[in-house]
Amino acid sequence: MGTHPAAMDAVVIGSGIGGLAAAAALATQGRRVLVLERHFQAGGLTQTFERGGFRFNVGVHYLGGFGPGSLNRKLFDLLGGGRIELAPIAGSYDRVRFPDFEIAFSPPRAALDQTLKAAFPDESAGIDRYFDAVEHGVRALGAAFITHSAPSLVARTMQWLRGAQIERWVGRTTWDVVCDCVRDSRLRAVLCAQWGDYGSRPEDSSFAMHATVAQHYFGGAWYPVGGSASFAREMGATIAAAGGAIRTGAEVVAIRTHEQRVLGVTLAGGETIDAPCVISDAGIRNTLRLLPSPDVDYAWASDALELEPSVGHVGLYLGLEGDIAALGADTANEWIYESWDVNALWRDPFTQPRAPALFVSFPSLRDPAHDPGPRQRHTAEIVALVDWGVFAQWDRSLEPGGMKAGTSAAVRSDSYLAFKALLEQNLLAQFAQHFSDIAARVVHRAASTPISVATFIGSEHGAIYGLETSPRRFLSNALRPRTPIGGLFLAGQDAATPGIAGAMMGGLMAAANVEPKLWALLH
Repeated sequence: MGTHPAAMDAVVIGSGIGGLAAAAALATQGRRVLVLERHFQAGGLTQTFERGGFRFNVGVHYLGGFGPGSLNRKLFDLLGGGRIELAPIAGSYDRVRFPDFEIAFSPPRAALDQTLKAAFPDESAGIDRYFDAVEHGVRALGAAFITHSAPSLVARTMQWLRGAQIERWVGRTTWDVVCDCVRDSRLRAVLCAQWGDYGSRPEDSSFAMHATVAQHYFGGAWYPVGGSASFAREMGATIAAAGGAIRTGAEVVAIRTHEQRVLGVTLAGGETIDAPCVISDAGIRNTLRLLPSPDVDYAWASDALELEPSVGHVGLYLGLEGDIAALGADTANEWIYESWDVNALWRDPFTQPRAPALFVSFPSLRDPAHDPGPRQRHTAEIVALVDWGVFAQWDRSLEPGGMKAGTSAAVRSDSYLAFKALLEQNLLAQFAQHFSDIAARVVHRAASTPISVATFIGSEHGAIYGLETSPRRFLSNALRPRTPIGGLFLAGQDAATPGIAGAMMGGLMAAANVEPKLWALLH
C-alpha cells in the first residue's frame, strides 16, 4: 500500500539534472511528479556546498551549447520557468598547456580554426578534415539516439538510412579518428586534450561523443549565475507548481514490480510509494540493483553490465583572498598536461604524487553574482582524473548496511583520511608549481575523491560521467529511455550523453516516452 499522501503520476529516483529535467518536463504537461533524493541536498553533481565562507560547485564548471536561441537554452527556460540565468564566459573558454606549448580555444569555430592553423601551418588540410569529421560525428550520434529512443518504425528507418555512418563515427575511438585526420603528434594531443569533459580517454572514447562536446563549445561557453544550485531550485519550483515535490533524505532501496510492470518503490525504512511510472536517474547499473531479479530481462541486464563506469576524479577546492586576476587567473579553464601524453590517467596516487594532468578553473571570476568583498575572496577548483582501483578498498557506499548519503567523513577509516590528506597536499603543491602567486593566497582548502562521489550521489566507482563513453556504450541496445519493464524508464547521462546538456536530454527523452507531446520540444 502506498503511503505518500498525494497520488503521483510518476516517481523519479534521483535529483541529478536528468531526474530534474524529466520531472520538470512532465510538470509542464500537468503531471504530478515526486522526485526522491537519497542525499540531504537536491541536485546531484549540480549541487553546491559552502566551506569556510566560500561556495563551491561540485560538478559544473562551464556549459557549452547554451547560447541565446539554442535548443538547450530554450529547454532550460521551459524547465526552469525562465528563472535560470546563464552568463557568457568572455574570450577563451579553455586554455590547453603542455610543457613547452600553450594554445587557447576561443569562439566562434572560425577563430579556433584560425588559431589551430596558425600554430600548425603544415596541418591546414588535416585541420579541415578534423572539423568535417566533427560535423559527421555529431550527426551520427544524433542518429544513434533516434535508433535507441524513437518509436520503432522511426528507429528502424534511421538505422537503415544511417547505420554505416553510425558505425564509422560512433563506432570508432576519438584517437583513431583524430590520427586519421592529422599527422602531427602534438596537434593530435591538442585536439584530444579536453577529454576530461566526457570522462573516457581518447584511446577509449567514441569519436562521436568527442565531436558532440567539442561542437558545443564552438559557439562559446556559459556559466550559471549564482552557481549551479539554481538548477534544482528553479526546476523544483516548476515541479511544485504542478503539485509535485522533491523529497531529500529519501533513499530508494527497491523498485516494486509485478509481471514485468512497475508498481512503485520502497524506501529505506520500509515506506512504500505507489506509482504507475518510475523514472530512474540513478544510472542503469544501480537501477538493475533495485529491481527484483525474476523481473529483469537477461539480455538487457547483461548488455548493461558489460559496460564499465567512466573515470573518477580527485577534486581540490581552494578559497583565496586577494586580486587573483592580477596574479594570472582569468575566466578560461586551464587544461595543464605535464607531458604530451594525453591518454595518461592517474593510476596510483600512492606512488605517483603528481597527476599527469590538471583541470583548473576560477569560478568566482566568471559569476556576475559573486561579490568578492573588501578582502577579495575568490575560489579555485582543481580536478585530476583518476583510476578507481586505488580507492576500491574504502568503498562501502553500495553495500547493504554501508555508508549512506551524508555520512560524515569522520567515521571513515584513518587510512582513508590520511590518504585523502596526502592527495590534498600533493595537488596543492602541483597547483603551486603552475600558479605560485595564486597558491600563496590560499586561506581555505578542501578535497574530494571518488569515495565522496560514491557516498553522496551513489555513483558506482564515484564516476562523474556515468558509464564509459566508449563506442560500445553508444552502440548498446540497453541504453535507451524505455526499458523492458512496463512503466520503468531511464533518464540522465546513461540514457544519453555525459554533461549537463546530455543528462538533460536523457531526462527529456524519458519524459517524452511517458508524455509523447514532449517529443516536439526536442527538435
